[in-house]
This record gives sequence, C-alpha cells and structure tokens, in this order.
Amino acid sequence: MPYCDTGLSQLELRKLQQTPDGTYLVTIPKAWAKRVGLGAGAVVSYEERQDGRLLLSPKIDEERAPLEVVLEPSPFVRREIIERYLLGYDIIRVQSKDSLPPAVREEVRRTTKRLVGLEVVEEDSRRVVLQCLVEPSLLNPERILRRLEMLSMPMQLDAVQSFLSSNGELSKGVVERDEEVDRWYFLLVRLVRAAIADTYLLEKIKVSSVDCLDFRLLASYIENFADYAVTIAENTQSDVQVPKEAQTLLEKIGQAVNSMYKDAVGSVLSRDLKLAASIAPRLKETKSQLSEAEARVAGSSRSLVNHLVAVIIALNRMVEISVDISDLTITR
Repeated sequence: MPYCDTGLSQLELRKLQQTPDGTYLVTIPKAWAKRVGLGAGAVVSYEERQDGRLLLSPKIDEERAPLEVVLEPSPFVRREIIERYLLGYDIIRVQSKDSLPPAVREEVRRTTKRLVGLEVVEEDSRRVVLQCLVEPSLLNPERILRRLEMLSMPMQLDAVQSFLSSNGELSKGVVERDEEVDRWYFLLVRLVRAAIADTYLLEKIKVSSVDCLDFRLLASYIENFADYAVTIAENTQSDVQVPKEAQTLLEKIGQAVNSMYKDAVGSVLSRDLKLAASIAPRLKETKSQLSEAEARVAGSSRSLVNHLVAVIIALNRMVEISVDISDLTITR
C-alpha cells in the first residue's frame, strides 16, 4: 500500500474502486479495524467536514460519558476546582474520609459562583458534588467574546471616571464587575479547549482549531484589559484631587483608549483588516498625551503623583493591548 510522508506522520493512500452500478468503494485498514473493535456488520459513521474531507468514526457519534474527578479537601481546593473546570470535567467531587471542614465547604461554594454553569447537585457531611450543566455544543465563542467586550469597555470608562472624581462607589463597582469578566473568560477557555480536543465539537460550533487559538488569545487580552481597569479603580482615593487641567486631558485619553479597544476587538470578530490597520497609528498620539498628563502634575503632592503614575501605566498597557488585539486580525 503506497504511503505519503507529510513530515509529521505517514499518510496512507488508497484507490477508489467502482462497482458496475457506479457505487464507489474504498477499503479501510485491517489493523485499524481490529484495534477499534470493528468486524463484519459493524456500523461506522462518516461526516463531511467543512474542508471537504470525510471524517470516519468506528461508531455513530453517541453522547459521551461525563468526565468525573474526585478532589480531596486542601488549602488549594479553589485552584483545583477551577483547573478541572477549565480542563472540561463535567462532575467534580470534593470529598473527605471524615466530615468535610466548614472552611473547605465554604470555599467550594464561593468557587462555584465564579464558574458559569457549575452547580452544587449533591451534598452531605463528607462531600460536595459539583456538575457543569452547560452543553458546549450550544455555546458560541464569538458571543462569549462579545459579552466580555461589553463588560470590559464600560469598566475602563468608569475606572477613569472614578479616579478623576474620587468616587469610591464607582470604583467598587468596577472591581465587582471584574468577577463577571473572569466567569465568562473561564467559560471561553473551557469551550475552546474542549473544541480543540474534539473535532465533532469544532464542527458543531462552526469554528476551526485556528479560530480557537485566536479566541483564546483574544479572551486573555480582554481579561488583562479588565484587570488594568481594576488597577485604575483601586487607585481612587477620596483625599487625592486631580487638577482640573489634568482631569480634562485624562478624560480625553480615557475616551481614546476605549475607542481603540472597541475597534481592535471589533476588527478581530468582524475580520476587518482596514479597521485593524487603524489601531497602531493611534498608539503614538495616545502615549504622547499620557506623558503630557504626567508632566502636568509633576510638581503636585507625592500621593497624587504616585497614584497618577499607576493610572498612566495602566492606560499605557491598555493601548498596547489594543494593538496586540488588532494584530490577531492580520494573522487570521
């Protein structure tokens, strides 16, 4: 049987045969049939891929068995639950040989609230059973990314406003919304990991493996953008007053940063190369304005200068993130 060396593995070549009535036939490798347990009369399934290939499976696509894991109570239970969630586990059992410590039980409940679709389905004195009730094939990664964008954009604007107006309540709201960003970010990571590992799921959600990699990177950039919004909000101080001149400039910069970010994310999701190309040229002007804002308060109190520098650094990183996001459009 002829082979074609692809550089990664050997691709076996087989010739089509045709019966007198015009039906095409192709044999399958005997060794493969034995390995997957196929014999005469066995049923196989095939599915046409978007790229024109046929995907042959040893049996009809059935509902897969849920992935389960058992975790022991530990100081790292939060991290372990999140890790298993991101790896695609459907059922996570946190159980102890004796009574489950109240602190662990409470940490499990707090962690559950941070993960979309994860619910407590069973509980007794020794265990808490969590199950993810979200069906991945019904999710749309682009909609999740749009949701992340709509959460993070106003966070940035509100963070700048809270700093300029010394509004503690507004800054608190920004920090609280970051938890919602994390929830949707974790869901996106879970989905793209599952899709990359499952060709059937890729087909069902109508994306490619390359799309998944870009979506994962885009989600990471968005999550970082939201984190910098939190940094700005956390620098809000009731006893720190930004001079009026600097306030006006920073408000203008905040709007410019938000516009760059909106266009960058939009260029990726709409595959708009022209819009993506408009992002980088705006970087130099925005950075120049940030340097000007810092210079205007150079002689102010140390407290104001320290907080303002932290805000300027965060805004600088935000515009750089926007450029990085726009680069994904070019490489798609």
